Amino acid sequence: MCFGALLQKYFRKKKCRSENVAQHLMSNDSIFSIGSSLIATKSSSMPITAPTPPPDPHIIIIGAGAAGLSCATKLLEFGFKNLLILEAENRIGGRIFTQQFADNVIDLGAQWVHGERGNIVYEMVQQHDWLETTGEIYNSFECIRSNGEVLRKDTTDFLKTLLTRILENHSEELNSFEGSFGDFLNERFQEVLRDLSDTKIDKEVAWEFLENFKKIESSETASGMEEVSAKGIHEYWQCPGDYLLNWKDKGYVRFLHLLMGSNEERPFGELEDRIKFNCPVEHIRWHLGNGKVIVRCCNGSQEYEADHVIITVSLGVLKDKLESMFHPPLPMQKKLAIVGLGYGSVGKIFLEFPVQFWPTDWYGFTMLWLKRDLEDLQRTPYEWVEEIFGFYCVNYQPRVLLAWIVGSYVVKLEQMPEDQVIDGCMYLLRRFLWKWEIPQPLKVQISRWQSNSNFLGAYSFRSMLSEQLNVSALQLAQPLTVPISEIPANKSCSSTSVFSQGPVADDAANEAAAICSKNMKPVLLFAGEATSRHHFSTVHGAVESGYREANRLINFYRKE
Repeated sequence: MCFGALLQKYFRKKKCRSENVAQHLMSNDSIFSIGSSLIATKSSSMPITAPTPPPDPHIIIIGAGAAGLSCATKLLEFGFKNLLILEAENRIGGRIFTQQFADNVIDLGAQWVHGERGNIVYEMVQQHDWLETTGEIYNSFECIRSNGEVLRKDTTDFLKTLLTRILENHSEELNSFEGSFGDFLNERFQEVLRDLSDTKIDKEVAWEFLENFKKIESSETASGMEEVSAKGIHEYWQCPGDYLLNWKDKGYVRFLHLLMGSNEERPFGELEDRIKFNCPVEHIRWHLGNGKVIVRCCNGSQEYEADHVIITVSLGVLKDKLESMFHPPLPMQKKLAIVGLGYGSVGKIFLEFPVQFWPTDWYGFTMLWLKRDLEDLQRTPYEWVEEIFGFYCVNYQPRVLLAWIVGSYVVKLEQMPEDQVIDGCMYLLRRFLWKWEIPQPLKVQISRWQSNSNFLGAYSFRSMLSEQLNVSALQLAQPLTVPISEIPANKSCSSTSVFSQGPVADDAANEAAAICSKNMKPVLLFAGEATSRHHFSTVHGAVESGYREANRLINFYRKE
């Protein structure tokens, strides 16, 4: 995320594959070389002979999340009626998942609208009174040390100012910093602390504060700070405005209903009878020589033929099925993008209590661990709670606290029995809020994005491997095409026109896309938050990507 996003989030409130995988791909790919483009050349297949596009192309969209639904509704708007959405789950939404819990609803996945200006989600709902800030919750929390000491407000404010100074004064250094974002923060924080020898700030407390900040920021990037590229931080563009807009008492699913035009008679609105649930895709044959694509679901008995397939599954699923889903295999540039882009997870733990045991003006707390206490904790069965960075109140849920967990223990959490999760949370609450009488929770609800085979994580980020392989969302978003007619002699859709050795300028990318759209038929298209160049990890990035691929097909069939 960009620095403003980091600060606003913090002060208001499956590890990526190794380089060895990428090396294996490059040394063992017998079909596509490193210089391959994302198109099927005429040497490998005869051109499609039909001089005009079909009047009603059959379009399959894989995934009924924000990207898939937005793509489908945009295509319907422009008259494309012959479309089908294949959804692996038994519900819509993807990583938007609103559920009934306690006195209202909770969002197990996406919950915030991040920013206002330039945010397509905000722009679509701003005329409705559906959003409100949760900034007071994530700005007014207490910082409590593991010895029970509550940091004074002036101490907390001073440490916040230190981090603000680092992120504002050194932001331009990120473009040239050789290392992770965690390395960057550690180095700059150490420099600042050396200049504060005459202050009364306890250096140990300061480092505890930084470690907690890195955990909180890990909930934004879905990965540890040591895996996040410092240079890649600048790729994220923040939408100005309130960064923590919540959906009041309705949840994010309300946006999906607006997107589909839902009503009581037609819960899926315009997409009624166009979504097939419980149909995880197992195999895609995309290079058939006739411009068609065959999609097979996991049960093996259901196959669908299409003119175009728009793939909106998570980056985690693409990583997991990289070698098994596509026939023939994906081009090398696409494979490297899938391997190189980061994808991680974050966990939510909702605890419902019989009564509200906290004061009405209390919003939550974050935990700062003394080194010796942390070492002791790591020798107990509660070692996993180290990665829980805080507990927060939930709007419209007077008896619920939300705990956030990051790091390698997310997977372990998702596999734990619920009583063990409750025990760990109560250990923390009674240790850090030792003066309060805290009743046993009635119920717990845990997010399980990492262990769900239809997601395998929460959202994408720019990893150190992204930097090492020099890959970006542009490669992931580029469609796979087959030839229709002769390409002009001085133009091509080769890897050198679509993918340069460095970041591709927008004008150059647009020119290449325009050439491809006139001469090549896009058969496999890719959408989802991970394909967003600057709004990755967000719902508005997912929606934009769905519209982007819909517009790609609209432009392809638009008459000259």
